Amino acid sequence: MSLLLGKRIRGLRRLKCFTQKNMAERLGISVSMLSNIERGKKYPNVDLLKKMTDILQVPQEELFVLPPVQQQRSVNG
Repeated sequence: MSLLLGKRIRGLRRLKCFTQKNMAERLGISVSMLSNIERGKKYPNVDLLKKMTDILQVPQEELFVLPPVQQQRSVNG
């Protein structure tokens, strides 16, 4: 889950045209901490998630939207 969350945070950050440095400064964390979150190595606490959604101007639920499941074809053989 943390990898999907990290990818979602990265995608939203880029969509809003924030660099990791800009975002980290606004959050009050280091760039390496933000990088670890985006790569799924660290999981942000609830307060940090709230700050992220405030900065990105998205509802909290937006961070947890999962990508559509791709249908797998079964191979008969």
